[in-house]
Amino acid sequence: MIQSMTGYGKATAELPDKKINVEIKSLNSKAMDLSARIAPAYREKEMEIRNEIARVLERGKVDFSLWVEKKECADAATPINQVLVEGYYNQIKAISENLHITVPTDWFQTLLRMPDVMTRTETQELSEEEWGIVYAAVKEAVSHLVDFRKQEGAALEKKFREKIANIHRLLESVTPYEKERVDKVKERITDAL
Repeated sequence: MIQSMTGYGKATAELPDKKINVEIKSLNSKAMDLSARIAPAYREKEMEIRNEIARVLERGKVDFSLWVEKKECADAATPINQVLVEGYYNQIKAISENLHITVPTDWFQTLLRMPDVMTRTETQELSEEEWGIVYAAVKEAVSHLVDFRKQEGAALEKKFREKIANIHRLLESVTPYEKERVDKVKERITDAL
């Protein structure tokens, strides 16, 4: 069966605290050209993902994205690093005194804009169970892309068959004129000689 080189596939996986989204697109290319954007928690599995995509698709310009949507809950708010805020406060105050610069009037606004004050630093270990769910979503997205390619391929095959049938029909309509054309060519060559 003919498969188109263009395709699109998407899948999602629901976990208790988050939703995993997987999206894959492909265009025509002679070789496998894979661009992958993967959420940090799953980057350690990038080679496994790339190998699965390359095994199934073989070639094409492929864009792969895997991102996470956190589910809303009361403790999901990004914590403010109080130690860092205090450090910035003391540093700004000291610089202000040393250089005779007026201190900010809105301390809170100033301190919250400082680097890493509102950054979540915790890292979660990827469990085999979670990876199994995510990997199944990756395979499902790739499967949807393959189905899309097959549908496109079927449409292309239909077009090709229509065009080939049209060429055959036109070729048959020309056949009665062939003897006349050959006679005229012979006559022209004979006259030229």
